[in-house]
Amino acid sequence: MTTDVDIAQFVFQTITGRKSQVLDILEDNGIKNMEQYAALMGELNALNFVRQELSGLLEKQELSDD
Repeated sequence: MTTDVDIAQFVFQTITGRKSQVLDILEDNGIKNMEQYAALMGELNALNFVRQELSGLLEKQELSDD
């Protein structure tokens, strides 16, 4: 049975993996043009936003469970 914690862990792992891939591209000068750079930076911002929102949601749930 899948729990909320299992889902959250999966999402966090997915976010962490994708952030790592994007950062590798940026650090290894794998950028082909400014459009790709802008897209990757936008993706990083979105990943950070989703991670923060999910963390906040989980914290609220923990507080309501107590």
